[in-house]
Amino acid sequence: MATNREQVLQIILETLHELGEDLELPELLTADENTRLFGARSALDSMNLVNFIAEVEERVSEDIGVDILLANQNAMSMTHSPFRKVASCTDYALTLINKEEQAAEA
Repeated sequence: MATNREQVLQIILETLHELGEDLELPELLTADENTRLFGARSALDSMNLVNFIAEVEERVSEDIGVDILLANQNAMSMTHSPFRKVASCTDYALTLINKEEQAAEA
């Protein structure tokens, strides 16, 4: 069964909300699709972004049963980083998940 965008968005938002609690960052507690993950207006510093990415990868593996690597060569070479906002990260993660699910079905 194909994973849908809402499932991935929920994983990402839950991860940000928990990170917001741990780091006492109110902007992460109210994160939505427009929340910035990377750049000058992001609440996350580089180490917190790395932790966020690792946590999302782990949750995708546990909740959906698919192993993905978000911070891969493809992501790093994209003109627009998939880690700019929650929405772009969600779309990128869903693309990787669907690719893995299709490969498993083949």
